[in-house]
Amino acid sequence: MQTPKFSRVLLGWVALAGLGLILVGCGSLPLLGGQPTRAVQPATATIVPPPGGTETPAPTNTPVIPPTPVIPPTLVVPTSTSTLTPTPLPNLSVVKLAVKDLPGGFQEATAENLKKMNLTEEVLGNAFRGVGAQARVQNLMAFQQTQRYQVALGFLVFPLTTAEKTALVTQLASADSALKAWGVALVGNAGLPNAKPLAGADMFGDKSVGFTTTAQMLGVNIRADSVMIVRDGAVEVVMSFYPDGIQPLLSTTDLAKLLDTRLTTTLTGK
Repeated sequence: MQTPKFSRVLLGWVALAGLGLILVGCGSLPLLGGQPTRAVQPATATIVPPPGGTETPAPTNTPVIPPTPVIPPTLVVPTSTSTLTPTPLPNLSVVKLAVKDLPGGFQEATAENLKKMNLTEEVLGNAFRGVGAQARVQNLMAFQQTQRYQVALGFLVFPLTTAEKTALVTQLASADSALKAWGVALVGNAGLPNAKPLAGADMFGDKSVGFTTTAQMLGVNIRADSVMIVRDGAVEVVMSFYPDGIQPLLSTTDLAKLLDTRLTTTLTGK
C-alpha cells in the first residue's frame, strides 16, 4: 500500500498535522522517509526555431507549483517611538507545559515527527507572522494520546508592542472579526467552512477567542479546536486534533487554561 502524501503547504497543515501525528503515534501510518517534500521547480521553456522559418516557441511544460498559503496581513500600527517598543517581558522560556501537567496517557511528540508533519516553529511563524513586527513563535510544545487518538499542542508568540496588542484585542473582539483575521492560521482553509466559536474559549487573558471545526482527512472526519489568547505583550495559541465523535481526554479550553495560568504566574511572579 502506498504511503499517503501530505500537503506541502500551510493550506493543509492544521488538520493534516494532527491526523499525521495521531496515525504515526498509533502505528497506523509509516513515517515519511527522507527529507520533507520540496516544491518542484517550474520547467524552463526551450525555444526551438523551425528550419528556415520564424522562431516559434516550443510548447512549454506546465510547471507544478504548490498553492500559495494565505497569511494574515501584517498589522498596521502607528509609527511613534512609544508604540514601536515591545512591552518589557520577563523570561518566558519557562512558560511551557510538560507531560506531567496533562492527564495520564499523553506523551511528548518527537521533534522528528513534528518536522515531518511541518509542525515547526518556522512553519507556525509564517502562519502567525502578522501578530507583530518583532513577534516570533517560541516555546512550541506538542503531545499525543494514543488511546483517544488526540494530539495537543501550544506555543507563544511574542513580543508585542502596545499598538500591536491593541490591534489584536480589537481583532479578537468578536468571533466574526477573529475568524476573518486569523481563521486560516487557526483552523486552516479546509476548516473554515465548518468553523464555529468554541464554547468557553473567550475567558482567558486580556482577550481570547476559539474555534472548532471538522474536515475530512484520509477518510477520517477530524475535529480541530484552537484557542488564541492575548495577555500583556504575548499571544498564546493552543490546538487540539482528534477524530470527530470521540471525547478527547483533555479539552482544548482546559489546555488553554493550563498554558494561560503558567504565563500569568510568570508575568506576575506569583
